[in-house]
Amino acid sequence: MKRYLNNLIILGLFGLFLAVSYLYIPPSATKLNQQINQSPLLSSDIDRINAVIEYGAYLADSLPENVPKLYFYWISKQRKLSDLRIRRAVGDIKKSQITPNELKIWSLLNMGVVIKTTNHTIAVDTANLPFSNAHNELVRNVDIFLITHMDNDHYDPALLKKALAQNKTVIVPENFFFDNNKPDNLINAPYGKAINIGTTTITAYQTDHRGDGNFNNPNAWYVIESDGFKLLHTGDGRTFKDKEVEKKLNGMKDFDILLANFQIHPFNIRDLNPKTVIPLHLYKFMSGKDLYQESTIETVQNTYQRYNKDLEGIKKVYLLPCESYDYR
Repeated sequence: MKRYLNNLIILGLFGLFLAVSYLYIPPSATKLNQQINQSPLLSSDIDRINAVIEYGAYLADSLPENVPKLYFYWISKQRKLSDLRIRRAVGDIKKSQITPNELKIWSLLNMGVVIKTTNHTIAVDTANLPFSNAHNELVRNVDIFLITHMDNDHYDPALLKKALAQNKTVIVPENFFFDNNKPDNLINAPYGKAINIGTTTITAYQTDHRGDGNFNNPNAWYVIESDGFKLLHTGDGRTFKDKEVEKKLNGMKDFDILLANFQIHPFNIRDLNPKTVIPLHLYKFMSGKDLYQESTIETVQNTYQRYNKDLEGIKKVYLLPCESYDYR
């Protein structure tokens, strides 16, 4: 009996340790989150520069060389800071009132964004980190969910099931398998065919994944037209199966905003010629240190500056994860 009670006590203490290690938010994360919130977006003053540098250093600290193991997300300050920032962004999405001729974009994690216009709120590639549910409140505040492909930093089946259960529209690329029941609000978007939802039109275009030349797995760029605005989201796509699609997109010349994977070459940005480019997939700590170092704001800025002449006339907006940008 005594041994049994001792085992129960040990199990209870272990459970308490797990709970505390998960829920505890280090003061350093809270302080940095506040510092970022107070730094002036689109400014090059010292407060903004320091916030960007400190955010990058904070995520890089103790980051594994390779893809982190699952336990990393349970205890890591990277996940805890990300949860703080996501929850703040979701609260802002909920309360933001958008006027006609206005668009607001929130950069979440990886390629995740939320686009809010007068009549629609659209989420693209929003996915929880392992052991996190910070994105879940999005379901109540988003009308349309888009998924570019099945990588787990873009695609969260548990989140999408909640969205479908609440009768939100979920759009995935052609041949993307998700739900056996195929509810009416789950749409497999045929490549090149416009899908109309109220005042929003979505068109998917087939790509490979990060230039791998594999067109068997579903991957898409999305053209999003909503309430007078036109945006393009690249996901992780880089090469088109149909080369005429690339010519078609480059010929449009009317994109208000390009939501571009930071690995998209500046020449491709030049050819698309958007009014504004917002690089995404920044601070890729889910991929380990190597890719992380390539994905900081400083690294992407340096790349764009080397092609400054090619990108002349295109506004560059650098958002830390979970910051927002008003476009008019």
